[in-house]
Amino acid sequence: MAAVRLSGMEISDLTMELSDLGQEITQGVRSSTRAVRVAEERLRRLTNMAPSASVQVVESPKTEVAGPSLARTARSIREGVVKSRALWQMFFTITRFSRLAINYLIRRKKQ
Repeated sequence: MAAVRLSGMEISDLTMELSDLGQEITQGVRSSTRAVRVAEERLRRLTNMAPSASVQVVESPKTEVAGPSLARTARSIREGVVKSRALWQMFFTITRFSRLAINYLIRRKKQ
């Protein structure tokens, strides 16, 4: 069985690419989270605005009560953790797939 030799530069390049990919995923998650928070804030502002005099509002018997701030914070933290776990799982899946693809190509090249 032949040994696969990678130069230090190739290993460094691969490491840098994986690091860049991880940073891009992190930035994407942060920007998505910001966008969702802004949209949520705007929606809350719209729902809390006083209706104009020309518009008749019929209130429904079901009114949503905003939860305590601690519950909202806990919920947002939990959602953030779930999203970050999913992203890390995707990152490691891509890494495993890349490793399998490289090994396949190396074996194919030997034959």
